[in-house]
Amino acid sequence: MRFIIYGAGGIGGVIGGHLARTGHEVVLIGRPGHVNAIKKNGLRFVTPSGTHILRIPAVTEPKDIKFTSDDVVLLTMKGQNTEEALQALKKVTETVPIFCFQNGVRNEEIAAKYFPRVYGVMVRVGAEYLKDGEVIARRDPPGWFVIGRYPKGIDKLAESVTAELRMASFIVKTSEDVMPYKWGKLMSNLSNAIDAITGAHGERANQVSQAAQKELTEALAQAGIHWVSQDDVMKEMPETTTPLRGSIDTGGGSSTWQSLTREQGSVETEFLNGEVVRLAKKLGRQAPVNETLLRVSQEMAAKHQKPGAYSPAQLMAMAGLSKSA
Repeated sequence: MRFIIYGAGGIGGVIGGHLARTGHEVVLIGRPGHVNAIKKNGLRFVTPSGTHILRIPAVTEPKDIKFTSDDVVLLTMKGQNTEEALQALKKVTETVPIFCFQNGVRNEEIAAKYFPRVYGVMVRVGAEYLKDGEVIARRDPPGWFVIGRYPKGIDKLAESVTAELRMASFIVKTSEDVMPYKWGKLMSNLSNAIDAITGAHGERANQVSQAAQKELTEALAQAGIHWVSQDDVMKEMPETTTPLRGSIDTGGGSSTWQSLTREQGSVETEFLNGEVVRLAKKLGRQAPVNETLLRVSQEMAAKHQKPGAYSPAQLMAMAGLSKSA
């Protein structure tokens, strides 16, 4: 089995790095600056146990790969880039299985328009990508996944990929119904925008987070959508609660925080907080807190503003959670 890591940033780099260092065949697809650095110097893969220089094949487009029947594609790019990436992939292969190692709940639906075999994955990985050619795995074990066929089911390929990821140090389980796990992960990802906008933690940031989660909880209840909380995931996967073998405190933030820090010009909140806004509108509801988080984060990205442009108090005021900043 060869793993094509499509979107070799933080999450993709950590997954690809651990697969490569444990002897698996890996190809990375990433942005030109990152790919050029990897080609020149190898991937500098920083883990709690040490730094590895990994000579992994890296390209900028799917057309640069000769696909075979042994390949699987792990989508690890941000949701706003999924459709364009799949269109490029479809031009060179039509049958490769797609595993959506992505936050949000719409990537699988998009992938299913282009490819017949799609798998959903709930992702919990500590990753940081701020410098081209370098990816940091913040934890050991590096993270955990729940994998299942989309929209439902488990098959031999899901089990095989699960086994290979376990060999590469990840904690993994399969599920016949993976999407409730992804809705549960979305619940925790709503705070990514708060981290990026304010660069802060504490009581006021938590107030905004709780208000955003309340909007999603109520919408899910009205829509009759089942979701599995991160607390329940940890109960189902007790290995995730054991002490870490090691960790790295980089001082960095969420993936949205990292996107603003890299000044990419876009953020993933359309597929996170924006999902709450879409669901609420469909149900005839409003989601003003998530609307604010979506709008402000996108404005900051478009203006190339760094994390922390607003204080938690200012964000609360904008979201209608307090009368003044």
